[in-house]
Parts: sequence; structure tokens; C-alpha cells
Amino acid sequence: MMPDPISDCDIDAYIDHELDDVRRMEVEDYLARNPDVASRVMADLSARSALRLMFNDGRTVSQVTEKAAATLAQRLARRRWRLPAAGGLAAAAGIVALMLHPVRHGDVPAYVDSAVVSHKVGLLRAAMASQVETPAFDARETLKRTRIRMPVLPEEWRITDVQLFPAPTGPALQFMIRTDGGAALSMFAVRTGGQAATEPVAVRRGDDAVAYWHRDGMAYALTGALRPADMDRVAGDLADNQLF
Repeated sequence: MMPDPISDCDIDAYIDHELDDVRRMEVEDYLARNPDVASRVMADLSARSALRLMFNDGRTVSQVTEKAAATLAQRLARRRWRLPAAGGLAAAAGIVALMLHPVRHGDVPAYVDSAVVSHKVGLLRAAMASQVETPAFDARETLKRTRIRMPVLPEEWRITDVQLFPAPTGPALQFMIRTDGGAALSMFAVRTGGQAATEPVAVRRGDDAVAYWHRDGMAYALTGALRPADMDRVAGDLADNQLF
């Protein structure tokens, strides 16, 4: 029996390590016979590795690798997970789709690392002319379709980008925010299923601080280049706010 033709979805799944062994072998055989496609796949894999280095280890990469990473970002942007746009919300997995596989560090919840990665991706999107930011947020539609509720932000803060990301427990919502003092923060929210209320706890992740807490079945993380004590104070104010 002849194998099914190799599609672009198969190529993407191969890069994402989502194929079983048989289909993976079929894709590799196809790549061996199609060097042009194989070259693109290797470039995407290289860019993926570069993004992991930048986000997880803070290492610098060459301009050539940065260009490859930008190419990967554009390809992933074409694979966006969209919801019908009501009120201008453009929901998308965006360029973080390959990297939201959270890892636990001690007693810190796994979603905190997802929040840090999505924060760095948000900063990267803001710096890329090809990535259009989508600041509009429809709280009612978001709650209806994702069951995610966000704390009401201070009036002086400005939402600069709204994105949906895939997470193990379902969609995660992220706001990129510019505070009245000019700080670039991000608010990350994902459903947890638990009901316990907790006060914010701040930890450091590289150059950033993350304050995380739970409210009414939701897990939240506020990330930015602040001191942990300052982030804890800001998160404490947000945690006490009414939810959208």
C-alpha cells in the first residue's frame, strides 16, 4: 500500500515532533528525495533552536539565525488559531506555538514558565514590522469562547496586544501592556480547574520578575522587567480588582 502524500501539515507536524514513528519515517524519506523542502525544514528547525536559546538561556544569536527565526515566526503566523473576530479580537497562537511546553521549577507552577516565554514572544512581536499587534479586547466574547476572565486593569494602562496561545489545559490568554510609567508588562491567564484563592507570589526568571496567583479557577501571571518586590506589589493590586 502506497503511503498518503506528504502535505504541508505533515511537514509542520514533523517539525513539531507530533508524528508517530511510521509517518515520521515517511516524511524523512520524502525530504531525502526533495532537497529544497528539506532545506526549508532544516532552516525552521534551526530557527526553533535559536528561539529556545534566546528565550530560555538569554544567549545571543547571529543575524543569520535571527533572520531564520523571523522566517519561522512568519510561517507560524500563517498557522494562526483564529476565533471569529468580534470587537476586533484577533486570537492567535502566533510564534510561540512550538514552545509552550511548560517545565516545572521547584514549587513554581508550570504555567509560570509559559507566561515568561509568551512575554518574550510578545516583545519580539512588537519589534517585528511583519507581526501586526491586535490591541482590541472583547471581554464578553473571550469569556464565552474560552471561559477566561481577566482582572480589570488600571485606567492609565494601555493594552498593546492580545493573543491566545495553546496550553496543556486549554487556551491561554495574554495581554501585552504599557503602564503609565512606560513599563512593558504582560498578563497571562489560563484555567486551572481549582477554586482556591491565593495571594500573588513573585519569583525571578532571568531579567524578568513574575508574580503569579489563582482566583476562581483561573491562574494568572504578571511578567516584566521589574524587581520582584515591585512586581509583587503591582500584582497584589491587580489580584484584588474585579474580573472582566
